[in-house]
Amino acid sequence: MKRRWLAVLCLATVAALLTGCQGGQQPTQTFAEVTQYLGPAATNTPIPVNSNLTGVSDGSDAQDDSIFADNPYVVDHAADDIASDALGEEDTQDNGTADLGATVVYGAAEADATVYPYAGSSPIPLDPIDAPSPTPRSALNFTYVPYDVVSLGLSFEAPAGWIPDDTISEMYTLTEPEQQMKDGQLGVINLYAVPVNATYNESALTAEIKQRLSTIGSTNFIEWKPSLTATRFLMGSKGVYANYSGKLANGVQVGGRIHATSIDKVLYCIQITYPLNFKDDYLNIFSKLRETIKRTGR
Repeated sequence: MKRRWLAVLCLATVAALLTGCQGGQQPTQTFAEVTQYLGPAATNTPIPVNSNLTGVSDGSDAQDDSIFADNPYVVDHAADDIASDALGEEDTQDNGTADLGATVVYGAAEADATVYPYAGSSPIPLDPIDAPSPTPRSALNFTYVPYDVVSLGLSFEAPAGWIPDDTISEMYTLTEPEQQMKDGQLGVINLYAVPVNATYNESALTAEIKQRLSTIGSTNFIEWKPSLTATRFLMGSKGVYANYSGKLANGVQVGGRIHATSIDKVLYCIQITYPLNFKDDYLNIFSKLRETIKRTGR
């Protein structure tokens, strides 16, 4: 009897201890993970950066995976066709000297390529601040004097000291002195006054300019680049003009402008040819001539 009571007492003690432990145990709490939302996770495989960033094929069949493959700032073409260039008032002349075939590369590039830095999320070309600036050439200064061409019934102003020649009927030429030659090309002004059957309209003047350009370009030129035609007044009458540039067989680069109008059944035409690198200076001569030319009768 005594042993049974002792066993019951032991079981009661164990039960009390278990109950106390269970009452002191706290329930397990689950905390939600706190994160900053940065958008959906990227699952795409990273794009490898190809070392060939110019977009120029190296002859293999591999595709250019560069992130700059379609960069609009990368120049990789030659654009020497000036037929669609718009004509300006006096200063638009495609001289064909701009080198647009150079390749601009961003990032790791070939050893011979010019690399420009870029900043920000969008590549923007930044010229190096320490890049040397070309020394500007001083503008040529001309002294203008009046010329009276009785054979053509015209007067105008042109540079002093230029050599006149009126030995060809219906034509008058002024040529720059030999000692003033630049880049192997003298400045030359030709004036024409040719009687025609009727006063030319704009369409006929355009055809005349195009024909004269074709004639000029077919003579001793290995490169020839005429512009489109445009209209502008000459001696108070609407005229048509065009620019041109090219390289002669001897390698000399020349430029020029030709302008024609028709008044009282006479076709008047002014042409200037000059060394291409001095375009602006000689077009200033052309402007002075156009502004001062007038008919004097003959």
